[in-house]
Amino acid sequence: MSEYESVINSRYKAPILSKIWSSDNKIKTMRQLWIDLACIQKELGLDIITDEAIEELIHCRDIIDMNNIKCYEMRLKHDIMAHIRSYSEMCPLGGKILHLGATSNFINDNVDAILIKSSFLTIKYQLDCLCDEIKFNSEKYSTIPTIAYTHLQPAQLITIGRRFSMWLQDLLLDNQHLQFLKIPFRGIKGTVGTEDTLLKLFNNDLKKCDSLNDKLALNYNFTDKIAVCGQTYSRKYDVEYIHALSSICQSIYKMMNDIRLLSGKMEVYEDFKEEQVGSSAMPYKKNPITCEKICSLCRLVINHEQNITQTYINQWLERSLDDSAIKRIIIPECFLLMEYILDESVKVIKNLQFNFNHINTSVNHHMVNIVSEEIIINGVKMGYSRQDIHERLRNILTRNILTRNDPSFNCLLTDNIIETIINNNNITFNPMNYIGRSIEQCFIHKETD
Repeated sequence: MSEYESVINSRYKAPILSKIWSSDNKIKTMRQLWIDLACIQKELGLDIITDEAIEELIHCRDIIDMNNIKCYEMRLKHDIMAHIRSYSEMCPLGGKILHLGATSNFINDNVDAILIKSSFLTIKYQLDCLCDEIKFNSEKYSTIPTIAYTHLQPAQLITIGRRFSMWLQDLLLDNQHLQFLKIPFRGIKGTVGTEDTLLKLFNNDLKKCDSLNDKLALNYNFTDKIAVCGQTYSRKYDVEYIHALSSICQSIYKMMNDIRLLSGKMEVYEDFKEEQVGSSAMPYKKNPITCEKICSLCRLVINHEQNITQTYINQWLERSLDDSAIKRIIIPECFLLMEYILDESVKVIKNLQFNFNHINTSVNHHMVNIVSEEIIINGVKMGYSRQDIHERLRNILTRNILTRNDPSFNCLLTDNIIETIINNNNITFNPMNYIGRSIEQCFIHKETD
């Protein structure tokens, strides 16, 4: 290949959203907006718009000559005018009334809103699928003890399923955000948002202006409409859209990064295919490459939130054009990457492989430390000082880690008071006695279903 090709949708494929954001679909959506505008204007009494003109526009809607459009844009240095000229060229009658009373952002903003709304439907479905996989694992592994880590060092016990439940809780917050996310339709507002052009077109008939915008929004199944805008809808909405994607990526990054850490501790592995190579130099390596890749792409989406924020705050007064170029890149690419990230995340969670023997061995080896909290609690109940017991255990256990690393009770029995507490309270090394409410917390999501 002699020219650069973007890795988005080539290496990191998004089969659904790549079609939604394709040039072909965008142009057809643009033209349908023009057709709908003309149809509703005619319905509201504009006699200059004829049935023949509309039929011509409909007939030629899907006839797209990209080279012709590009040639016009090179000459005119204006993308929407290039589309208008190319479309009008095929429609002698329709071209006369095309774009009547509209501005470039009647097309740009409404097309974006339509595609964004469709994209979020796909993202919502994929996020639901990911949550379902995590719920399944949360319940499946709800009773298997594993070590919880603080500061990346062994702490107390949870269950494997309970860790899934922790990841799930974050993603359910993101899912809730999507459910309440408003994507309004801009409609037709005129050059600076006052609808002055519409008022003149309809001889100051306010009801017809409102009816035109209501019917346009209804055609594209929008329940929310922009009430006040400049030449464009406020780019604050774009900040909200990318924030929603960024938030999902933040939750996924946390989960995938945790899996990478657990992989380093040899507790869990990604699915590793029969002929898969982990390293060109070290043939034994089983790197968590998919998790690493997902984290890398998540960072890109997360950082684009700052880019779209800068775009919003740099919009001058009713509009400037420095939003256009960056929006062409950020918005479609973030959506396409989100589809790929979610798809890959589902595969990772669905095919995780646990090293149960290693997990069980680690838990049993660490039990001598795990029981320390119970020793402290029962010691205080017997009348001993909490601080004294804590200090005794600290001396024994930190020294044990650095020297003998004895996983049995023996090191604890070297202290008479600790021995008394253990014997009087029948303290055991059974891991199931130290998982707290982990099992119950694996099913906490059922309360929000």
